[in-house]
Amino acid sequence: MLGFIVNPVSGNGRGAMVWKQLEEELRQRNVAYLVRKTSMAGEAKQLAVDVLQNGSVTGIVAVGGDGTVNEVVNGIHESQVACAFGHIPAGSGNDFARGHNLPRDPLQALEKILQGNVTKTIDVLQLNGMVAINSVGAGLDGQVAVTANRARYKRWLNKIKLGVLAYFLAVVRVLLTYKPCSVTVVIDDRQETLENVWLIAVANISSYGGGMQICPDAVPDDGRADICVVSHASRWSLLRAFPLIYTGKHVHHPAARFFRGSTITIQSERPMVVHADGEMAGVTPITVNVARRRLTILS
Repeated sequence: MLGFIVNPVSGNGRGAMVWKQLEEELRQRNVAYLVRKTSMAGEAKQLAVDVLQNGSVTGIVAVGGDGTVNEVVNGIHESQVACAFGHIPAGSGNDFARGHNLPRDPLQALEKILQGNVTKTIDVLQLNGMVAINSVGAGLDGQVAVTANRARYKRWLNKIKLGVLAYFLAVVRVLLTYKPCSVTVVIDDRQETLENVWLIAVANISSYGGGMQICPDAVPDDGRADICVVSHASRWSLLRAFPLIYTGKHVHHPAARFFRGSTITIQSERPMVVHADGEMAGVTPITVNVARRRLTILS
């Protein structure tokens, strides 16, 4: 039996509309299921834990955006119960769906989940007692994630189906005032000390922030994370180069350096805000460990 965790307010109410479609389809097909709906931020994790206490649940489906995905996967991680994970996108960014080529149409996504014959096992990123499955970021992108999630214009943009622009506007807003700092990064046994660091992104898939191709070559099941470090650049040169990130062409910019590794430690001269899948996850110093092929997803 499948358990569904639904965030009704994701995508400015799209979650509720998507669930209405799904529920009607499930009933018409006489599919047995459990459903729990969130009523506040952060609740999806505990709901996933509660659903997994039902011994007949073999898979959990998150209906919402990347924040809901993160919470549900953390619930699976905390419960230590083996189960498959499915996702039906209903958020503004939907990077997990993009990164794994999941259908955007709710009924098509449900059909693939119900078939259950296509699965893959992916890595997860472990940090601070939690996990991320898309990316972890420190510095400017951590501050951007916090700013975008709090912005009033995000809800308005979601209403007109332009929610991804919230991240773009947040980047411009934060970049105008953010101050880079010195950072030491240890990737496996290699240490890099860098000055004037704007951000460090640790990626399990290619995109974050609603389609920004931060690490275009990231592979979610190779046991390694791709790391992008942006440093030694002026504020205005970054603003001019920023559009390149949507096509991945920033990889040729002299301010961007790329690494791969399975254990990444980030220390900075002053605390840098850290995000995990776009949600606030503390400040530096942090260590991110790649747990290889830890989560089975229905794709």
